[in-house]
Amino acid sequence: MQALNILLRFAWMQTVLNFKVSLHRETLAAIVASLEIIRRGIWNIFRLTFRSAFHFLLKMSRLENEHLNNVGKFRAFKSVPLPFNYEDDEDRDV
Repeated sequence: MQALNILLRFAWMQTVLNFKVSLHRETLAAIVASLEIIRRGIWNIFRLTFRSAFHFLLKMSRLENEHLNNVGKFRAFKSVPLPFNYEDDEDRDV
C-alpha cells in the first residue's frame, strides 16, 4: 500500500517538474489527475478501516444532521425574482 502511494506521488511530481515524456501534455495531465483521485480514495478507505466503527458512525450522523439542517432552511418558490425588469427592455428596443 505504501509503495503504491509513493509511486503515485512520483507520477504527480513528474507533471510538476516537467520531465520529457512521449505522451501529449493534456493526456499526461488527465492520467495523473485520475491516478491522484485513486490515490486519495485509497488512503481515505485505508484511514477509515483503522478507525473504530463508533467514531465513523458518529461522524456520519453529524454529516447527516448538518445536511438536514441545511436543506431545511430552503423553501420552494413558484417564481424566482429576477434582478432586471422585462418591461424596461421592451421600451428601449422600440
